[in-house]
This record gives sequence, C-alpha cells and structure tokens, in this order.
Amino acid sequence: MNRTKRTQSLCVIGLATAVILSPAQAADDANLIADGKALFQSKICFTCHQVDENVPAPAGIAMKAPKFIGGFWGKKRTVTLGYGGPEATVTFDEAYFVESVRKPMDKVSKEAAAPMPPPPAVNDEEM
Repeated sequence: MNRTKRTQSLCVIGLATAVILSPAQAADDANLIADGKALFQSKICFTCHQVDENVPAPAGIAMKAPKFIGGFWGKKRTVTLGYGGPEATVTFDEAYFVESVRKPMDKVSKEAAAPMPPPPAVNDEEM
C-alpha cells in the first residue's frame, strides 16, 4: 500500500472512526483502522476532537476544536495563518492534516478559541 493511501487511511480511520470509508475499504484496511484508533488514543487526540456525536470531548467544546464527525475529509475549511492572522481557505486533506499535527500554529481553524497545542511527538512511521 502506498504511503499516501496509508496516511490518509490512518488519519481518516483514527480521527473519524471510519466515517469516510466504505465498508469494503474498511474491511480491506482493518490493520490501518486499528493503528489509527490506537494512535488517536495514545496521542490523546480524543481530549479535544470529538468523533462520536454521543460522546463529547469537553476540552474540545471549550476550545471550539474541530470535530471529526461526518464527511470532513476533502472539505474546505477557513483558517488563519498563525493565530489571528490573515484568513485563508484550505482543503482538509493529507497535506493539511500532516501540517496541522506537525505545525499546529501555522494554520489555525478560524472557529477555534485557541490554536491546537503541540501534540505528543508523532514520528514519520506513525504519521
């Protein structure tokens, strides 16, 4: 499996709990699903990013963190370049996701009350 598909699958599966993937893709990517879920938990992403409408993420509610519910992959999002900087429009894709994890201050969700704090280290293999 190529790196782009692996990274996209990990991000989507781990963050959106397989909302984007079809059942056939999800079945084919069972190991990626497990890896993504483990990464989402071990890097404490669940603290702020809600993935289940019935299970709130209290810190995320307070900070207005983006939710990973529904079809967010490939959607446009308004960000500020730096916190409070000029606005820009980005597409929620692999490049934006990786940049957001690695450099959370570069593009901040316009709706967020504060930028995402640096997450626990995520190495290239995990990403």
